[in-house]
Amino acid sequence: MSIELENAGGILTRVELDSACIAEKLVNLSMLMMHVATKETDFEALATSGDILADSVERAFEFDFLSEILDAESMELDRFLISIQTNIDEVGEIILSNGAGETLMTMEEKLHDSQESLKQLQDQVSKIRAQSTKFRRTVSCFHGVENWDADRGSNFLEDDQLSSMKSKIKLQTAEQQRHFLRMLEKSLAREMDLEKKLTESRQLEEELKDRVHSMEQEIFFKEEEMMDICEKWFGAENAAEVLMGISKELLLRLQIFQLNLNGSIQREEELRTKLENSTDQLEAKEIALQKFDCSSTKLNLLVAQTDNLKASLSEAENNSVLANSEVFTLREKVTSLENQLRESDFQLSSVKVSADETDQDNALCSEINEMEDVIDDVKGKLSRAESRADNAEAKLKLLEETNMKLNEELDHLKDTNEKVDSLERQLRESDLRLQHAVASVEANQEKQDMLFATIRDMEHLIEGLKSKVSKAESREESAEDKCIILSETNADLNEELSFLRGRLKYLEASLNQAEETKMATAKDIGFQTKVITDLVMRLAIERERLHKQLREAERLKSHTGSQTHHLLHIALLALQNQTLVVKLQQTGKDAVGDIKYHNKGSGEDLAKFSATISEVDKAQKSGTVSETEVAHADSISELESPQKLLLW
Repeated sequence: MSIELENAGGILTRVELDSACIAEKLVNLSMLMMHVATKETDFEALATSGDILADSVERAFEFDFLSEILDAESMELDRFLISIQTNIDEVGEIILSNGAGETLMTMEEKLHDSQESLKQLQDQVSKIRAQSTKFRRTVSCFHGVENWDADRGSNFLEDDQLSSMKSKIKLQTAEQQRHFLRMLEKSLAREMDLEKKLTESRQLEEELKDRVHSMEQEIFFKEEEMMDICEKWFGAENAAEVLMGISKELLLRLQIFQLNLNGSIQREEELRTKLENSTDQLEAKEIALQKFDCSSTKLNLLVAQTDNLKASLSEAENNSVLANSEVFTLREKVTSLENQLRESDFQLSSVKVSADETDQDNALCSEINEMEDVIDDVKGKLSRAESRADNAEAKLKLLEETNMKLNEELDHLKDTNEKVDSLERQLRESDLRLQHAVASVEANQEKQDMLFATIRDMEHLIEGLKSKVSKAESREESAEDKCIILSETNADLNEELSFLRGRLKYLEASLNQAEETKMATAKDIGFQTKVITDLVMRLAIERERLHKQLREAERLKSHTGSQTHHLLHIALLALQNQTLVVKLQQTGKDAVGDIKYHNKGSGEDLAKFSATISEVDKAQKSGTVSETEVAHADSISELESPQKLLLW
């Protein structure tokens, strides 16, 4: 179990490291994909233009090579992700088989995190794979068009290749139409951006004018504030000089006060020493008083204890007297009972002699038993009375000892009372001395507080004067800084305003130029639309001719000799149709080139151009239908006469 868990932990760490490596590789592949996308745009531009140069071939080869690399790397990543998925599944099976635990909970959390990261990586790889397939399609379409241009004469013999080439041409024309529409949309978006920029520049110019006006007003107000500040500053300087003289006088007074204060401090120290001595004496007296209080309390307790002991002693004496009387009476009872017992024994012996008197014997036995019980009770009471007497004697001894101790303590306490009286007298005298010292100290403290209060007032006055002077200086400096900042901002605003005016003139000139180019492109697009409509009409006429010839060919199916002639004629017409389609594509490319050059176009011309392109698509579809019919007829003729097909 532990080995399996260790293996699972190692697999999870390896999966985390592999996922981190794949993430880095995906970042690199995304950069490569962006580079290939830029190459694709260049490649599409080369494909749309009919000129084939060495540079264009090199670019096409580079695009093909890069797309192959991207496809191979994405496939390798996909395989690697599949292996990681198998590892994750194995770890999940191990966790399910091992049950529950803290380590398994942590491993499950790691497994969940790795699964989520794997899903994200799979999504990114699928996106890259889709983009690479798109790149490969564009490359395959380009290769198909080149083969069709190179082997155009020989490929017309095989119908399957002809249909595939036509489908590729359709795809290329559809892509060209999309490209044209994209370029027109881009030109319209650029025109809208230019208009937005022009409106924004005008708004900026208005805002800057408002700012300049507000800044001029602020400068005017700041100049007025500067004049007021300068006047206040001169007044503050005069006040500062006056206050400096006052502060010097106050400093002299402060020095005198300081000397007086030093003398009072020395006196205060002497009084404090006296006070400390008196406090020490008082503390000693207080300690003696506390001891006296404790001894008096002890004395009271001892007196109470002696009273209690005397009472208990009297009680014990009474109890002992009672116990002695009880013992005496009990002894008398015992002696009387013993005498009775002897008499009963004598009677019992006399009774035993006479066997006839059994009833008297039984009565005597019962009496004897009762007398024995009474004797036992009397003996128990006697033992209890003796124990009580012993206890009373012991208590008497203890009471006598405590009484002796209490008498000794009473004598000692009488001596302490005299000492306490003397200590109380000394304490009263020390209290009087302490009161006199406290009164003198309080008087000195009041004098010192008055001196400190006057010193603080003078210090506050000096600080207030200094703060006023510093505030005046700071205001002056801030006003100067504000003037400098305002002059700098005014110069910057003037520069920005001149720059924006130049920019506005440039934008107006570019807008006029864009309008002129838009008009020129509109004229060119109108001319191109006329040419395209003429070509569409020609295609429609050719299509009708082809339909008529096909009908004639269907009528003349029975005549084999004339059939080959018709097929040749139909093939020639198909070739003419293809040449017309190529010319139409070239004219469309020229129109797109003009649109690219001018980067402008109107919405109505765009609608006309899209309508003509849709007509061309319909014509091509009808042409393909006719070509399929020709191919069908050609296949029938091949079945009938293969030798004629070879001759053709």
